[in-house]
Formats: sequence, C-alpha cells, structure tokens
Amino acid sequence: MPDQSIQIWNLPVLALQILAFGVVLTALVVGQSFLMPLAIAVLVWSILQAVIERIVHFKIGNVSAPRWLATLIGVGLIVAAFLFVIDILASQADAVAAAWPRYYERLESLFAKAVEWMGQDVAEEAQDAVTNIDVSSQLSGFIGSAGSILINAVLVGIYVGFLIAERGFIPRKLAALVPNDGDAKELHNIVSSVGHSVRRYMGVKTIVSVGTALASYIVLRWIGLDFAETWALLIFLLNYIPNVGSILAVVFPALLALIQFDTFWPFLVIAVGLTSVHFFVGNVLEPQLMGSSLNLSSFVVIMSLTFWGVVWGLAGMFLAVPITVMLMIVCAHVPSMRWIAILLSRDGELGRITS
Repeated sequence: MPDQSIQIWNLPVLALQILAFGVVLTALVVGQSFLMPLAIAVLVWSILQAVIERIVHFKIGNVSAPRWLATLIGVGLIVAAFLFVIDILASQADAVAAAWPRYYERLESLFAKAVEWMGQDVAEEAQDAVTNIDVSSQLSGFIGSAGSILINAVLVGIYVGFLIAERGFIPRKLAALVPNDGDAKELHNIVSSVGHSVRRYMGVKTIVSVGTALASYIVLRWIGLDFAETWALLIFLLNYIPNVGSILAVVFPALLALIQFDTFWPFLVIAVGLTSVHFFVGNVLEPQLMGSSLNLSSFVVIMSLTFWGVVWGLAGMFLAVPITVMLMIVCAHVPSMRWIAILLSRDGELGRITS
C-alpha cells in the first residue's frame, strides 16, 4: 500500500507562489523607472561603504582617518569617477561625427570587395543601409539618452545621499522590525551577509574591470585605433556583465579596426590581444581575487543575465549578479526557501553563506 504521508506538492501553496511571482514580475516591469535607480543607489551605497571601511582601517602609524573624513573621501572618489566618464564621452562626441565620412569611404571600398563573393544584390542592399544612416539624428538620439541617464544619475546621487545620512539608524530599524532578540540577530546576520557578499563582488569586479580596461587601452593605443579612451571605458563597463560583456568588448573594437585600417593585421592583433586580456582576467586573475565566496552556478548567472536583461534592459544586466547574490543569501537564511539557495549555488554547499 503506498505511503499516503508523502505529499509530492501542495497545490494551494504552488498557486500562491506562482501568483506572487506574477505580481513581483509585473511590479518590476511597471515600476522600472522607480525601482531601477533605487537598486543602483543601493549598489553604489554598498560600494561606498566598502571604500569608507577601507579608508577607516588604513593607518599611518597609529593615526587613522575619522569616519566623517573617510565618507567625504569616498564620495569624492565616486563623484570624480563619474565626472571623468562624462568628460571622456563629451570630448569624443564631435570626433565621432567628424570621422564618419572617412569610415563611409572605407565601407564603400569594403563593399566593392564584397561584391566579388557576396553578389551584386546583397552588396547593394548593405550599401543602401549604410547610406541611409543619419549620423546627426543618431547623435541627437544619443544626446537625448545621455540626458535621461544624467537625470537618473542625479536621482541615484540623491538616494545615496539619504542612505548615507540614515546609515546610523538602519541597525535600530532592523531590530524594531522583529519581535524578539533571536529574530533580530538572524535578520542582522542576513543583512550583513548580503552586504558583505555584494561589497566583495563589486569591489573585486571594479578592480578587475579597471585592470582589464587599462590593459585593453594599451593594446588599442598601440595599434592606433580611434577613440581608444571611449573603447576602454566601454570595456570597463562591459566587464561587469558576465560572459556576454567580454565577448562584446572584443567584437566592437575589432569591427572598427576592419573599417579604420586598410590592412587585416590590426583587426587580428586587436582580436587576439583583447581576447587574451579577457581570458587571463576571467580565468586566472578574477578567480584568484574572487575565490569561490559567491558559489553561484554558472548556468544561474546566464539565466539571471537573460532575465534581468529582458526586464530592465542593459542596466538589468549590470545588476543581474548582485541581485542574484542577494536572493541566494536571503533564501539560505530562510528555512522554507533554502531549496532556492541550493538550486542557485554551484555545488549545493551553503555553509560559506550561512556561516
């Protein structure tokens, strides 16, 4: 007689979970304009807290910086980095428009060669597509997008400012959320684990991204590729996107090399050089610095990258791994949701997360 005590699935609970997932997904899509800057602000604030802690613990002799001074230095570093990015983009915007006629002539010669093996019809269609590109309108659209990004950046800055101002009250608020000391301690452990893992991931990723961008800039500058500074900045940003970002960081500069130069070897050098840089960083340097502290499944990383990319676009792809890390840590501390953390992990071992 079969054991009736084993319940394979609780249908009411399953239906409730599906409904909750649908509500959350709808909220993420509908509330994107509000939730995305808030998520970025929390991430920036976490990085800022890591920088502040580093500065506070740095000593010259027996003297260390007070927290208020470390906060000012940390905020100054982030603002300086943001202004540096704006300066690079603004200084090369006109250069892109000025270089387009030269690129167009080069494309025409490439199309002439392509006719020999693609056929006249295909080459003419491709040439018409390039001819119809209006650089001025594209730049106008880019400027409009840049304006929207700037507004969101200001909003993120305001959020971060208020988070800094209320930092001292956060432990008190967390303690007031739960009825007893045991639950308060458990909640504090969850928040601390989430903060530590995210700060570690973003800190290591930032250092690695800076190194990748500098090494790539040396290769691009040595070859003489146009807009090497902008490409290095793009490579820095793309390095935050797992797997896909590294591919795009190689493909885009290599394609420009095909258009800019008359010979094939600059394309080959850039493709091989940037691929070598990303291979070394992704397979040697980053694992050494990051270790296995996140313990995230590679398949889960790709899935989260796809999901958040669909929901929040490019910004969601940057936020995919930190959000997944937060979800895994929270689920690891909640007994009824521990199975989710196990599925998200690489090897099912949660001891490093819950300890």
